[in-house]
Amino acid sequence: MADLARAAADLLEHAADSGLPVPDMARLSTGGQEVSVGFPGRKETFRTLAQWAERFGGTVTGEPYTRDDGEQSIYCQVRLPYLGVTVEAYAFIPADQTVSST
Repeated sequence: MADLARAAADLLEHAADSGLPVPDMARLSTGGQEVSVGFPGRKETFRTLAQWAERFGGTVTGEPYTRDDGEQSIYCQVRLPYLGVTVEAYAFIPADQTVSST
C-alpha cells in the first residue's frame, strides 16, 4: 500500500507542477494496483481529462450512464500507466451539460 500511496502522491504532484487541474478525490486499490482520481461533473471537465490524457498518455473515452435516480450522464475516463500502476481519471458529466446550444 505504501508504494501505491507514493505513486499516487507523485502523480498528483506531477500534475500540479504541470499546471493541470487537480482532482476532487483519489482512491487507491491494492488488489488491482490502481489509482482512481475523480473530477467534478461539469462540462469543463472534458478539457481537464483531455489535458491529463495529453500529459500522461491515454485516450479520453465516454459512454452513457444512468444513475439510480434516472439522471442521465456521460461517464468519461482516461486510463494510463504511471510508475507501474494503472491510473483512472474520470468524471460523470450530466447529459444536459454535454449538449451544445448553438
